[in-house]
Amino acid sequence: MTLRNRFVLACSAITLLTLSSAFGAVWLGFSTSQLRQRDLALVTEATDDAIRASYATDWVTSGRFAAPAGELGPVTRYATIYDSSARPVAWTRNLEPARPALSVIGHAPGVAFDVWWNGEHLRAVLVSVHQSAGQLLWLATPRTDLDANAAFLVRAMAVAVSIAVIAAAAAAAWLARVLTRDHERMASVARAVAAGDLSARVGPVSSDRDTVQLGRDLDEMISRLAALVETQRRFIANASHELRSPLTTLLGELSFALQRERDAATYRAAIEEALESTRRLKALTEDLLALARIGGSDFEVETVSLSQVTKAAFEWSRTAAQKGGVTMETWSDGAVVQGHPRDLERLMRNLIENAVRHCPPGGRVLVETHGDADGARVIVSDEGPGVPPDARERIFEPFFRLDRGRADHSGAGLGLAIGRTIARAHGGDLWVDSAPSLGGGARFVLSLPVSGPPRRKVPPSSGALAEGEGSSHP
Repeated sequence: MTLRNRFVLACSAITLLTLSSAFGAVWLGFSTSQLRQRDLALVTEATDDAIRASYATDWVTSGRFAAPAGELGPVTRYATIYDSSARPVAWTRNLEPARPALSVIGHAPGVAFDVWWNGEHLRAVLVSVHQSAGQLLWLATPRTDLDANAAFLVRAMAVAVSIAVIAAAAAAAWLARVLTRDHERMASVARAVAAGDLSARVGPVSSDRDTVQLGRDLDEMISRLAALVETQRRFIANASHELRSPLTTLLGELSFALQRERDAATYRAAIEEALESTRRLKALTEDLLALARIGGSDFEVETVSLSQVTKAAFEWSRTAAQKGGVTMETWSDGAVVQGHPRDLERLMRNLIENAVRHCPPGGRVLVETHGDADGARVIVSDEGPGVPPDARERIFEPFFRLDRGRADHSGAGLGLAIGRTIARAHGGDLWVDSAPSLGGGARFVLSLPVSGPPRRKVPPSSGALAEGEGSSHP
């Protein structure tokens, strides 16, 4: 059953139950009031008739008893006087054919009761005849008017309840259609997205604030999903392209070496070329695995000295810096954070390698580390050509490279993407600062919270650069 049908059924059931209970209470009150009034008039008139019968003597000899109109008004009356032995001794003319036996009546005097006599529903009462020991007067009137009123009220209420339930069901159906119209639209969009149509959007909906917000949230989710899928497709295509190049080179060198017999020097050159392609392939594979692993699961964290991971990254990049004639300098105030030491070292290594790669011969790479109670900040500056403003975000996309006139393309284009992923996995971020750097080069800023990511901690590592320590690596 759909939500709309359940809503209509619930509203109809509530209306039926509520009105039925209310009308039932009204019917019960009305019937009880009428019956109480009839009983009061019946007892009063029976008492008056009993008094008159105690002073009259004609009914003793004639056996006829007249019940004149009194409190009950112009309604039919049935009356019988019973002696002490429960034998009827006088009765009204309408009981001439037969009288009810007192044993059949079987009710205490003074209390009104219902009785069926000759197929007619009667309301009756027994009272004692004064000055006549043991004699009782039975007085009854038909309940026709009472039953007719009660039946009419039941029919009227049933019609009213039916009309009200139908009206409530119609109103609930209209209201459900209005309320669920936007939800049906959202459901159709969700089905379209599930079928692969990432261009589907909810768009403008009703003026209800919650529904409008839900529609916006769904559109935002679909937009992010579309961007994620597009990024995944581009990543797979770029990864396939990057993997194909060293594989093609490797296959070509090996095939060329095996085409015919060659001397040892030629074989060595082919093997070295194949080995270089294998190194590139291995480095690219490791970068891809690192990009997929970072942030994918919980990892243990410990207290990490940023000056120490910077020093380790400097040692890793020393050969490339010396080869390019680049000087590396660092300054640290002893800032520490909570994080994964190997990931943070990889992040610093990627930033420094990127700076060394783009720094001209004789240039300088500077790494500054600052920390306070709110967090730590690492600034990596170089004297290279810098990053164009329109590419400051795109350089963090996997496999993105600047044009060949501005960038060194020896890397796979994953270093900065891995760096930002590590930073965000630690609760921080990595970006290109718009402020001018050394000689107009690039200025990367890494921000990390002191507390680190919400992970389970392990004992802190030992060894750190002294507070305020500086170093220089040629």
